[in-house]
Amino acid sequence: MFIYYPGKAFPSISVTGEFCALKCKHCNGYYLKGMLPITTPEKLLEFAKDNEGKIHGFLLSGGSTKEGKVPLKRFTKAVRWIVENTSLIVNIHTGIIDDEDIEYLEEMHPHHISFDVIGSTDTIKRVLGTNRTKEDYFHALDLLDDSSLNYSPHVIAGLDFGEIVGEYDAVNKIRELRRYSNLVLIVLIPTKGTDMENVKLDREEILNFFDYALSSIPPEKVVLGCMRPRDFHEIEELCVEKGCRGMVIPSLRTLKMMREKGEKIERKDMCCVF
Repeated sequence: MFIYYPGKAFPSISVTGEFCALKCKHCNGYYLKGMLPITTPEKLLEFAKDNEGKIHGFLLSGGSTKEGKVPLKRFTKAVRWIVENTSLIVNIHTGIIDDEDIEYLEEMHPHHISFDVIGSTDTIKRVLGTNRTKEDYFHALDLLDDSSLNYSPHVIAGLDFGEIVGEYDAVNKIRELRRYSNLVLIVLIPTKGTDMENVKLDREEILNFFDYALSSIPPEKVVLGCMRPRDFHEIEELCVEKGCRGMVIPSLRTLKMMREKGEKIERKDMCCVF
């Protein structure tokens, strides 16, 4: 099993700084504060040149526009240059993708695309506050699957105020795809300063969903991602029992469980999509 520790070796960059037009109810821009603010292609190139040999790569993300997109198009040439001229590995977090976005993403030619898929139109409206539909997200997956890009869908369990709503539909869509690298499963973190800070997760429902996902998708293509409550040990244990591909920063309790099971462990200091 791969164990991922991205840390300083694989930093997250926000192309919008702390700005986000959506201010979704589960995040409210909070997680942008922990990212490196690099808001121009010139600064990104400077960062890459200064840090080659010091880090393995980076996640390029940021706040969303009102349409639910991370405004990345202006970074196309800079990312392409970094991919072709440095040893840095580039993972792009896009937000929603439409037909016109695939062209610049293929021109950008990153090593990987991370895409959050939401399987409920009601959840999209309640949590993100956009007029997008689950069909828009499923169409984005089809676009990625028909492209030349390497990509990993991400599903957030409990996104709708701690409840499982569209997650099963999202997994059912993903199982139809041909080319995705991994399915990354993450879990809502009730975050201070958001509308969900006092949400109580329905842990049994979330565990049932994880069990379904790990039974529907080949476990060797499933990764437990970084965004999850750290005291939710049952999820880590389930992933070990089901033989998933890997997980980000497991607890000491889970590491002990792996060793007792004789699990072969390989450490990677990078994003879990790789």
